[in-house]
Formats: sequence, C-alpha cells, structure tokens
Amino acid sequence: MKKLHPATEQLLAEIEAYRALSGIDRTNFGLLAANNGHLISRLEMGSTPTLETIDKVRAFIDRETKAVRKRA
Repeated sequence: MKKLHPATEQLLAEIEAYRALSGIDRTNFGLLAANNGHLISRLEMGSTPTLETIDKVRAFIDRETKAVRKRA
C-alpha cells in the first residue's frame, strides 16, 4: 500500500471519526462533503487532497457534528 501524505492521513482520521459518530456511509459522506462520491477511496489510494477540498470536508464535519449532537 502506498504511504499516505500526513495531511491525507489526518483528514481520513477526521472523516472516520465523523462517520463513526453519524453512521453515514462512505459514498454519501463524499457526496455531501465535497460533491465526490469516491473521495474516501481516492484518499485511501494515495490522492493528496487540495486545500479547498480539505476546507470543504472540515467545514462539513464541523457543521454536521454540531447538528448530530443537537439531535442526540
């Protein structure tokens, strides 16, 4: 397996933590967070995300984490 860039590893860890909290599947996460249903698999294969993608994903996680916690 290809060694991942540290930024990619960190982003994947954040994504997985959110997915564990929310129960969202991989494809829907990518579609909702970055309009890319293959986001997670591409990151796992070694693609390095752009800063724009990282910002979109983190903003989505932050916004939706607050919404999930309000519902709980």
